[in-house]
Amino acid sequence: MSMYDPLGGETAAPAWGTPTHSRSPSPEAPRRSAGLPPAPQTPDKTPQIYGQPEPGLITPQNSAVNGARLERSDKYLRVRITALDRNRKDILIRLDAQTNLPNFSGQTYRNISRSYAEFQRFAETIIISCPQTIVPALPLAQTSAPSDEEDDRLVKHALQKWITRISEDPVILQDEELRSFVESDFGYQPNVRIKKKSTGGLSILRRNVPDEDKDLANARLDLTRLEMQFSDTAKAMDRLSKAKKALAVAEAELGNKLISVATAEQHQGLATAERKFGRVWHTTGDIVNAQATAECVILGDSLGYQGMNAKSAKETLVQRTQVLEEYQTAVKNTIAKRRAIERLKASSNIRPDKVDEAVEELDEATKQEEILSKRVHGMGQNLHQALAVHSRHAHEDVTLSLAEHARANIMYERQLLRELEALRPDLRAVMKKQVPAPVAVAIPTPNGVPAPSAVPKTAPLPSSSSTPTPRPYPASGSQTGPLSGQFTSQQPTPTQPIYSPLPGPSTTDPLSAPPRPGASRASALARSVQIEKPRLDPREAASKLANFL
Repeated sequence: MSMYDPLGGETAAPAWGTPTHSRSPSPEAPRRSAGLPPAPQTPDKTPQIYGQPEPGLITPQNSAVNGARLERSDKYLRVRITALDRNRKDILIRLDAQTNLPNFSGQTYRNISRSYAEFQRFAETIIISCPQTIVPALPLAQTSAPSDEEDDRLVKHALQKWITRISEDPVILQDEELRSFVESDFGYQPNVRIKKKSTGGLSILRRNVPDEDKDLANARLDLTRLEMQFSDTAKAMDRLSKAKKALAVAEAELGNKLISVATAEQHQGLATAERKFGRVWHTTGDIVNAQATAECVILGDSLGYQGMNAKSAKETLVQRTQVLEEYQTAVKNTIAKRRAIERLKASSNIRPDKVDEAVEELDEATKQEEILSKRVHGMGQNLHQALAVHSRHAHEDVTLSLAEHARANIMYERQLLRELEALRPDLRAVMKKQVPAPVAVAIPTPNGVPAPSAVPKTAPLPSSSSTPTPRPYPASGSQTGPLSGQFTSQQPTPTQPIYSPLPGPSTTDPLSAPPRPGASRASALARSVQIEKPRLDPREAASKLANFL
């Protein structure tokens, strides 16, 4: 059905006709007269079902653009997973499907419910019923994600990718198991129960079955090696993730110890640096823990799945080897039947019943040989294409996982670098020597008004030949007295503060005050000299801190 185009030529006309009772005017309808009120436009509301999925999957059958239908001309099956339900012991997967395959009874299927166990039965059945193609391995029902929401999202994404690749395989599209999986109303059950044969690669390799297709024979060996390498790499990634999580716990414990050491540290700069170091180690532990979890989810699960996928492809090639062995056995059987007929021809006593029986056996053997020959040829011809598709999908998945792993590592390393760069000011403050804080005091002036003056915190020791005597501060600008060498070139003015070695405010100069009666020379030295505590060098403090930890 063609769609009316108002911008088309003169011959274009609406396919649905022009109704006379339409409430909204058509593009060719004349304008209404000015005296009539405009007709209200009723919005086009289509009935919707609650919980109905978005119309992105389903294409309308009658939609067209300029007379061209939007439906695909080739055969297709589109399946979209809409939801996952973990309320039961098994995962319940809800999906929608649309197809134009002739063996399906319908075209649109909505709200199909299948459990994960049914997905497993379906995957095992199509592996046996379609030996001429490589069926991707079914993803696991659980990932290494830390939260249930993230786990459901990853499982849904993996199952969607799997069912999309299954529905794109031309061999599986023609299989009846796929139709039964989509159309079954009360759960999926395989139509034909086939016992899966043991596909041990070592038992097949010992038989030394001659294979003319060297590409498939080499591919089987390569897939066996890839399976082992992917599995070993996934196990190593799991061990690495566990080691990083243990490292994160150790870093958090180190942060706690650094914070406890900072409470007893007397050096203010070093104490601040240790406290911030402890907090940074806490944050670093959290970053390393998140990085280990991300590596296990992104790279570990992906490599583990690739090992399963390589095993599935190897088992498909092993099935071909089994069919090839059956074909060679049929060839040997046909040769034996022909030799039996040749012996009958050469014998002197020929019985008609034995001749008829030998001819029938030869015909059956020949038919079996032809059937197996066609099967081997068809499997080999299609497996080359399936192997190329499998290799392309595996490369895409591994490349995507490595790129995502690199992005996640760069993000976590940048966070770690940002935390460590925040410690630079504290480390520079540790290298600076700590100057004791001076205390400002005031002394009285000759006119009785207290005036500040500058006195160093430490005074020089008096010589043995001199005794401390009272010394008033000079009113002029001359520099006299035993403390003149400790001042700057400018005499203290009333606007300059005075520094005293004794804490607390004071109104008299302890160095210029006269000694008390009976005071000894030692007491005078004690008042004039401040004994400072020995301070540690930063390197020595760092070494002691390391020995303490």
